[in-house]
Amino acid sequence: MRMPSKRPHPVLDLLARSARFLYLLWGGMFLLSMSLLGHLRLPGFLWHWPGAVRFLLGPWGRGLALGLGLVMATAALVEIWELVDRLLGRFFEHEDH
Repeated sequence: MRMPSKRPHPVLDLLARSARFLYLLWGGMFLLSMSLLGHLRLPGFLWHWPGAVRFLLGPWGRGLALGLGLVMATAALVEIWELVDRLLGRFFEHEDH
């Protein structure tokens, strides 16, 4: 006998997806702009390892930050796509009744 899957409350699911979208969008745009403009900053504890600092502030580190920003921005697009799909599905489901 299968147990029904526990789905979160629709409002909580909507809020969680919205927060995830905003976080991914903001983080992706921030990383993209910082890496493109060359304004990357590193936390203080990393300055104890000069090799890591050279790598992260060099072209490979900027490319890594640019790639991570692009992945986050793309994930934000996927998240908003799913959010709109869920909202429209719920809207049209209620309209059919």
